[in-house]
Amino acid sequence: MKHTTPRQDTIQQPVIILDRPAHAGNVGAAARAMANMGFEWLRLVKPKQFPHQIAVDFAAGGVKVLDKVEIYPDINSACADLNYIVATTNRNRGQRQKMVSPRDLGQHLLEVQQRPETKIGILFGTERTGLESIDVERADLLCNIPTAGDLGSLNLAQAVMVTTYEMMIGMGKGATQINNNPKKQSPLATAADMDRFFNHLEETLIEIDFIKIRQKKHIMGSLKAIYHRAALDRREIAILRGVLSETTASRKRLLEK
Repeated sequence: MKHTTPRQDTIQQPVIILDRPAHAGNVGAAARAMANMGFEWLRLVKPKQFPHQIAVDFAAGGVKVLDKVEIYPDINSACADLNYIVATTNRNRGQRQKMVSPRDLGQHLLEVQQRPETKIGILFGTERTGLESIDVERADLLCNIPTAGDLGSLNLAQAVMVTTYEMMIGMGKGATQINNNPKKQSPLATAADMDRFFNHLEETLIEIDFIKIRQKKHIMGSLKAIYHRAALDRREIAILRGVLSETTASRKRLLEK
């Protein structure tokens, strides 16, 4: 029998499960983080404040996640239809299951999802005490968020944000919008444009007594290096020359008073 890998659009994304969240703000902020990272299925186990306007306020653009929230009376029922469970915990000793960081979790789950009909749940404990031992023991995998210092724990919504972000990256999703070479709207200044600008700059700086004749070679050399690094376009050169012209004109007006 030929084995086929499930298509990406047929793979169900992991479900985020919050156990007895106490604060509506954390529920809303978690929903917002999930929406930003491309996750949409949120389950709440016996929430103290939900539905609640504060949750909606904190969710902002993540309200669509709140609209589909499923509420359960206990973790058993919240996990009943799942066949792979990850428990998030700051306990890093004495656990029998394999423990990974959120950075490794996404890649690991990407492999797990290739098995047909896999339904994954990510468990987060209460704000105050985290997951109970019995709930950690039900997990197939543990996830721990590394921290510096002695605290070792994060706010619930922060933990959801860090975990879902790393899962998104590990699963090869998300687009980083970086532009290290922005396109100029105006053509770059020519060498002749730069020469005229530097002559104008030198004349203006001498006129306002910023530099003395004997200093101009050293100072102008430094200024030229600064402006060349900026890779100025013709529009920017025109603006700078306009500033220089207004500087000398303004000085003349003051002297004439």
